[in-house]
Amino acid sequence: MIKITPFLSRYNFIFIPLLLLISLIILSLNFQSNPEIAPYFIIDFLFTIPVVYFLLIRKKDIHKFTVVSVFILGVLFSSFLIPIENQGILELAKLYIIPILELVVFSTILLKVRKLYQGYKNNNTQNHDFFETIHTASLEIFPSKIASFLATEITVFYYAFFKWKSTTVRNNEFTYHKEGTYTGILLGILLVIVIETFVLHVLVAEWSIVTAWIFSGFSIYTFIQVVAILKSIRSRRIVVDEENQKLYLRFGFLGKVEVDFRTIKSVRSASYNTENIDHLSFIGSFTGANIIIDFKEEISYNYFYGVKKKCNSLALIVDDKVTFIERVQNLINK
Repeated sequence: MIKITPFLSRYNFIFIPLLLLISLIILSLNFQSNPEIAPYFIIDFLFTIPVVYFLLIRKKDIHKFTVVSVFILGVLFSSFLIPIENQGILELAKLYIIPILELVVFSTILLKVRKLYQGYKNNNTQNHDFFETIHTASLEIFPSKIASFLATEITVFYYAFFKWKSTTVRNNEFTYHKEGTYTGILLGILLVIVIETFVLHVLVAEWSIVTAWIFSGFSIYTFIQVVAILKSIRSRRIVVDEENQKLYLRFGFLGKVEVDFRTIKSVRSASYNTENIDHLSFIGSFTGANIIIDFKEEISYNYFYGVKKKCNSLALIVDDKVTFIERVQNLINK
């Protein structure tokens, strides 16, 4: 028999706030007949549930900053459930509290990033970069999915606007932007975005100026993302870490694999026909591959925005494939 009580006690920080949330949603059906109760519901959504959640997690191994996520969830539900004409308190919260929370969260992340970089510097660690540091700092504050999303968004702006200086390729690093057709494809995508944005804006503007600018805003952000991907492909390299017996495979900030040498079965040269094999590149088999890595067991790897994928073999492109194959094959045969 399943012991329900210990289970509920262990996860009460989820069930109790969720029960309160569901109760508020059900009771919100009375808004039309009792609009004067709307402010009390807003207070419960924005303050009561987060406070209850905080009291339940204060002695658990859960970061206290997750209260911010509960508060944002309350803001979203309030926005949808409470009539617009009764959202006075909610508008004040959006105007004053949310900006303060954003400032606190980003300041905390930056302080943790600074601390992590100082630690890397003191330990002379080579296998770190901006994305890894931001992701690690975000994981100390938010759940995994939120941390991955936030780290990706920050990384996009870092590479698009701030990362200009290239670094020297170390002896244990391998690039992958020269042999592949990634650069040409991504530049082509940028050209299509520019043309599509202009044409779509003109066409939609005849119907609605606001909608036209919304579409253009999405297109501009997509343009920024592609630029960031292009620059990160040159900066985030494949690393063969002999000291820690690990192989770090990367494709910009969109793909990451971290495996022990002992889990690698073989590293072999590949033609550009790599059907039915997972590709580290988000473009997939369209760009082909010149190396296939086979694993002794199924491994998981990170994709865009922290999405997890699994594979038994992985296809990728390495500029100096001969040296890469020789080095990795020698290390896994030791």
